[in-house]
Amino acid sequence: MKKILSLVLCLAMLFTAAAAETVLNGGENRGIVIDKAYENDPISGYSPTTGLALSDVAAQAPEGFAGLAVTGRYMPILVQIDNADGGIGFKDGKVTYNRAPWGVKYADVVYETPLYREGQTRLTFLFSDLLPDAVGPCRSARLFHAWLREEWDCGFAFYGQQEYTATNVPAEFKKYGADVKADGMLLFAGTVGSNHPWKQYYTAYSKANGKKVDLTKPHHISANLAAMVSLIPYDFEAANHTWLFTDELPEEGDDAEAIYVTWARGDLAIYNSLLEWDEDEECYYRYMSDKKGSYNNVYKNLRYEGEEDVKFNNVIIQFTDMEWARVDAPNPTVLGTGNADYFMGGKHLTGVWNRDTMSERTVFYDENGEEIRLQRGRTLIVVMDYQSENRQVSYE
Repeated sequence: MKKILSLVLCLAMLFTAAAAETVLNGGENRGIVIDKAYENDPISGYSPTTGLALSDVAAQAPEGFAGLAVTGRYMPILVQIDNADGGIGFKDGKVTYNRAPWGVKYADVVYETPLYREGQTRLTFLFSDLLPDAVGPCRSARLFHAWLREEWDCGFAFYGQQEYTATNVPAEFKKYGADVKADGMLLFAGTVGSNHPWKQYYTAYSKANGKKVDLTKPHHISANLAAMVSLIPYDFEAANHTWLFTDELPEEGDDAEAIYVTWARGDLAIYNSLLEWDEDEECYYRYMSDKKGSYNNVYKNLRYEGEEDVKFNNVIIQFTDMEWARVDAPNPTVLGTGNADYFMGGKHLTGVWNRDTMSERTVFYDENGEEIRLQRGRTLIVVMDYQSENRQVSYE
């Protein structure tokens, strides 16, 4: 059903008038006055990040996993994840250069952020309910990712970092004290010597599921989060990041069966995505574009029980201003207030986001200025710099 609908939507893009799509305005003044929210109290037995019953999550946990649903300890870990070639890859002769991630099926939250000014993006996965023993491909961090770690105040796994004057990630960690918190056992940098205790939990993979695929450097590094979390002192408490959830599908809002996230044109169109609503499963599936603009490449989880399509119950577009210290060094505005658009239950809703200090969580508000209630399950947050003429989010 998903594939058929995807093809129908692709044809619709070619033959339907442009007016059928609604383009989001990331810079408009929505005039929303927020009722400032701070921390929510976690609900016993339920995940603060997915809203799911922890007993249900634990029943699906593979052997060797850690995480809140398995151990009862709330200790999220953020991981920098490759998105080269749109997280799909390509085939060259008989060899498939697969760029699909592994472990994403267990992520609570997925962030997509700009990586290069031209339109390439990078992903950050947040794991909390379950911490897998293999996640990847792990890649490097930018300043925004250091700010994201400060927001969650949790463990952070990354393989490389920028250290230029205007985009110095280690200096940013030091500025906020992340390098000394929890006895220095929060920042799991992968490009360190073997004398660091977490280094052993990074491994290099070359094949997946026994298939003829090539995970060439630097798309081959895996992180064992279940082992890394054991290094974080038990008396360290991560920031309370409990979201609000509801069991009811939204009735308000306009219909949104297809969301088009556009980062670039031409050859870099492979970073553009279509999120397609599946009414039967009540979720959005993500399809990546090819260079011709056809969304035929479903975004998959590569390992564990074979390949599996990745689904999202909530899609949040967080619009922000963007400065570029370098062509590969995006610095989005993360403090203050900006526009946010929400897609859940096949509906589109409008609102704003707010975060006043680095130690606060980003709160998403509805059109009435109240913290929005999400659907239970996985959330995709797209941090979109709306000023660029190439960037656009639309839906129909």
